[in-house]
Amino acid sequence: MKTALFVVLAITLLVVACSGSRTPADRGELPENAPPANNAACAPAPTNEPEPEPEPAPKKRIVVTTGVHGNEPSGYLIQDQLAELGFTVHGPCNPWGIDNNNRHLEDGRDLNRMFGRTDCPEAEAVKEWLKENPPDFLLDLHEDPDGTGAYLIQHGPDDEIGRKIIDALKDQYDFDPAPKYLMVQGEDGLLKPTLPVLRVMALGKIYGLGYYAWASFGCTAIVVECPGSWPEEKRKAYQLAVCTTAKRLLEE
Repeated sequence: MKTALFVVLAITLLVVACSGSRTPADRGELPENAPPANNAACAPAPTNEPEPEPEPAPKKRIVVTTGVHGNEPSGYLIQDQLAELGFTVHGPCNPWGIDNNNRHLEDGRDLNRMFGRTDCPEAEAVKEWLKENPPDFLLDLHEDPDGTGAYLIQHGPDDEIGRKIIDALKDQYDFDPAPKYLMVQGEDGLLKPTLPVLRVMALGKIYGLGYYAWASFGCTAIVVECPGSWPEEKRKAYQLAVCTTAKRLLEE
């Protein structure tokens, strides 16, 4: 009997001793806001995974329109090449004019004076296409039958890209030193109407595709002109050079 009591007492003392060795956290005695006990065996292993790279900024949609005037075909003749280079291209805007080598529409009107109106089917078709393909930047390719040098008409007074394009190409092409369009006088190949002039142009609602794109989509829009007297291959090369130079500058 004494032996049995001794065994029970020994077991009891052993249990108490083991219970006393537990930490306060094990016994649930820590306050609620206490930090967890440090348990290196359970801590997650540190990782050396690299930070995810930020997503690249979306590329600008550079829209090129061709064939507004049917007797100015150089832009239209390179539009397949432009599409292959990643431009969003629409043309010819005046199919009848291109087919008949005629500046005007079949009804005799000038398409590039119809974008402030709603009674010209050809202009409305271009507007609808632009709504489906809103431009971040637009180039409208033309030729000047009476031009003596190349020039750009830029809608977007706060943007310097027109000057940058000319500076990049002036060693390859002759630019008109004093181009003029309606009430606007330019210099060194660039016509750049100011905001007051652009607002005056809107009053008569007689304006072209470039103005419409700038006013409707808030994008810089440039009418690209070269002399119609240049050989066809030179005209095509110039149009292509302006487009690719603009693309490079916008992506830098």
